[in-house]
Amino acid sequence: MPPIAHVNAADLAPGALGACFHDGAAAVVMTGDPGVASLWRSFARQNVDLPWQAPLYELSANLRAHDDLTETLGDVFYFKPGRHAYIARKIEICAEGLDLVARPTTFHGVHGDWTMATELREACWRFAAAVMTAIAPREEKHPPFRAVVQQLKYHESVAGHEALFRMVHNSLGSWGRIGYRLDQRREEMRGPLGRRGVCDALALMSLIPLLRGAIDGLNGAAAHLDPRGNVPAGYKLIIKPHIDTRYFSALCGSRHNLRTEIFVDGQWLPLPISQDDVVIFPGSQAHKAYGIAPTLHRVIQARDAGDMDDAEPSNITLLLGAK
Repeated sequence: MPPIAHVNAADLAPGALGACFHDGAAAVVMTGDPGVASLWRSFARQNVDLPWQAPLYELSANLRAHDDLTETLGDVFYFKPGRHAYIARKIEICAEGLDLVARPTTFHGVHGDWTMATELREACWRFAAAVMTAIAPREEKHPPFRAVVQQLKYHESVAGHEALFRMVHNSLGSWGRIGYRLDQRREEMRGPLGRRGVCDALALMSLIPLLRGAIDGLNGAAAHLDPRGNVPAGYKLIIKPHIDTRYFSALCGSRHNLRTEIFVDGQWLPLPISQDDVVIFPGSQAHKAYGIAPTLHRVIQARDAGDMDDAEPSNITLLLGAK
C-alpha cells in the first residue's frame, strides 16, 4: 500500500479506509465525489462576512473560547510562531434526537447574521458519518461523534504571517510578551531538545543573553538528529508537525504557496490538496478506537509569494472531521 493511497468515492464501503490505514497508508485521497466540490463552493463562496474579512471587533464577538484550543469554536484568530498561524471559522455539528445542531448556531457580521443552512449541516454530517463507517472495522458500528467543520485561512505570504505575529506580540503586556517569547523558543527546539520539560527549561534559559548562543548551537546540532525538523530551502514552517486529536481530518481547498505534508518513513511527502478531491488521514482518536496509527503532518509556505489569481480565494482549507 503506498503512503498516499487513492480510493474512489464509489468504493467507500464499510471498513475500506480502515483497511487502507492498517495496510500502511498514511493518507487517502478520495476521488470521484462531486459532493466535495459542492461543499467547497458552498463554504468558499457563501455571501457572508468571513472572519478573515471582518473587523477584529466582529471576529471577537463570534469567538467561543476554551482553554483547550481543540475545543475552541466560532471565529478564531490564532498566531503563535512555529506552531499555528491562521484565522478560522470552527463549527461542530451534533446529533440531538432527530435534529442536527450546529455550534455556534449563529455568527454575527457587519452585513447581518449567518446560520448554517439545514442542507449544509446534513451534507457535512453525511460525509463525516460515511468516513467514520469506512474507518471502523467492517462489522463494527462506529461510536457516537461530533462532526467538525473548519475553514482555515492562511496569509498569502511569509511576511504577512510575520507581521501578524508582531501584532499579537505588541498587543501584550510586559509579562505577556515574555510568555510569548518563551512559547516561541519552545517551538524552535528540535529533535531530543523538543521533548516536554526539556524544551521548557531550554526556552527559559535562552532568555538569558549569555546562554542563548550556546543553546542555539546545541539546537542546530540536535536538528540534524531528527529529520522531522527538516524544511526545504525556500520554505518557512507555518504549522509545526503535529497529530490531530480527532478520529480523522479530511482536507480540500485552494492552495497558492502552501504545502501540507505528512511524515512517512523518515521523509516529508506533500499532500495533493485540491477543490475537487478530499485527502483523509487519521488522528489520535482512531488510534485509541481501532489501533490505526495517526498521521504526523505540518504546513510549510514558500517564501516567494509569486502571482495570485485575485478571482479565486487563496490559501484557504476546508477541514471536515469527527471527534
